[in-house]
Amino acid sequence: MKPLALLITCVLLAAFLNAQTTLTPLEKRTDSVAQKLFQLLNNRQTDSAYLLASQSFKNSLPYDRWVPLSETKLYTLLPFTNLEFKGSKNGVSKYLLPKKSPLQILISIDANNKYRTFLIGAYEDDNAKKEELSATDNVNISALDKTVDRLVGNYINTIGNVGVSVAVFYNGKDYYYNYGETVKDNLQLPNQKTLYQIASITKTFTATLLAKAVVDKKVGLQDAITKYLPDSVAENPDLQNITLQQLSNHSSGLPRLPANFWLTGNNILQPYENYDDNALFAFLKQFKAIRKPGETYEYSNLAVGVLGVILERIYKKPYEQLLLENIVEPLGLTHTKIVLNDIDRTMLSQGYNEKDQTVPAWNFKSLAACGALISCSEDLLQYGKQQLSEFRNPLSKYFKLTHQPTFNDKVHKVGLGWRFLIYETDEVLWHNGSTNGYKTVLCINKNKNIVVTVLTNNATNGDALGAKLMQAIERL
Repeated sequence: MKPLALLITCVLLAAFLNAQTTLTPLEKRTDSVAQKLFQLLNNRQTDSAYLLASQSFKNSLPYDRWVPLSETKLYTLLPFTNLEFKGSKNGVSKYLLPKKSPLQILISIDANNKYRTFLIGAYEDDNAKKEELSATDNVNISALDKTVDRLVGNYINTIGNVGVSVAVFYNGKDYYYNYGETVKDNLQLPNQKTLYQIASITKTFTATLLAKAVVDKKVGLQDAITKYLPDSVAENPDLQNITLQQLSNHSSGLPRLPANFWLTGNNILQPYENYDDNALFAFLKQFKAIRKPGETYEYSNLAVGVLGVILERIYKKPYEQLLLENIVEPLGLTHTKIVLNDIDRTMLSQGYNEKDQTVPAWNFKSLAACGALISCSEDLLQYGKQQLSEFRNPLSKYFKLTHQPTFNDKVHKVGLGWRFLIYETDEVLWHNGSTNGYKTVLCINKNKNIVVTVLTNNATNGDALGAKLMQAIERL
C-alpha cells in the first residue's frame, strides 16, 4: 500500500474509533492495539506485527509459522480498510472487514497491551433479531422506563439471549425491570428474586471481609500473605513480598489461574469444582514470580481465591459462613448464598453458553472467594445501595475502606475489590461477573446516588449493559 493511502486508512480508522462514545476502557485499549496492528499489516511489516503479540500468542503460533502464514494467508486479505468496530464480547473486540464475502477480525489484549487473540473468519452477526419480542414487565411510561427499555430491549430481543433482571436505585426509589424467560421457552418471566450466579461480583464481598479483618485489627493490608499460609508454602521466597492488599487489587503478580488448574479434573462445565487447598498450596509452593508485586495490574481469580483461603484460616470458618454472618445476614440479603437448597434451585435461572446450550452454575472449592456467589436483582440492589454514603449500616466502615483507591496506573484504578469507571465528572464503582452461562454487573455512582445492577442468564455481553445504563440514567 502506498504511504498516503496507508495514512488515510489509519486516520479514518482512528476517527471512527474515537467517535465511539460508549467504548469501555478495555475496548479503547484494544482499539489502540488494533490500529497499530492493522497499520503494520497493511505495510507488510511482518516482524513488527509479531513483536506486538503477547507471549501466549507467540507460544501458540511460533515465529517460524507466523511468517509463512502472513505471506500466504494474511496478506491475501489486504488492505484492511473501511473496518467497522462491531462491539466486544468477553474482552474480545470484533471488526467487520467489508469484502464480497464479509469477514470478521477478533482481537483481544493482555495486561501488557499485547494482542493475545487475532482471528479472521466469516462474519457472524451477533445482533440478529428474534422474530417475536421478548416478554417484559416494563410499563415503558416514565423516562427511566424508556431508557431501560431502549437498551435492555435491544439486548434481549437479539437471538441468543434468554433472560434479564435489572434493578435501579434512582431519585431515592427502587425500580425493577425483567425481560425474557428464566428458562428458554418456559414462558416464565424472571422477577427480582430470580437467582443468577453473580460470579466475580463475589470479589467485592471478599474485599469487604478483608476490610472487616483490617478494621478489627486481625490483619494489616500490607501484611505479607506468607504470614497466613502454611509454613511449607510460606517458605517460597517469591510469595514473601506479596501483600493482602495486592491480592485484592490484582497487582500481586499471581496469574489469572494457577498452572495446575486443569490438572484437577477434566469437566469443562465445572472447571473450579475440584480445585482444592491441596492443589492450591502445591501451586503456591512452586510459584515463580515474573514481575515485582504491586507494579502491574493483572486480573487474577487465583489471587482473590487465595485471599478467601487466608480469611478462612484467620477466622477458622468456611468462606460461605463468613459471608453469611458478616455481610449477608446484617444487610438482610435473603437470597444471596453459595449452597442452594431445594427451594433455591427452583428459583435459579437456567444458564446458556455462547452456543445457546444449557450449562450449570459453577461449583467451587478453594477458589470460591473469586466467584461462587448466587444472588438476585433485589439483593444486589440493596447491597449496592448500602455502599452509598447516605445509608448507614454496621458495614459502612468496611465499605468505606474498600472504596479507597489502592492501585492506579492511569488505565486501571482499583480499591479493594471494586474497580472504577470515570463518566464525565463522576467516578463509578463497579464490578462485573462472568461464567459459562451468566453475565452480571453492579455499578454505583456515589456522587449522584444511583445504583444499577443487571443480571442475565446468557454468556453474551449482558454485563456491558450496566455501564451503558448508568451513563444513560446519569443524563436523565
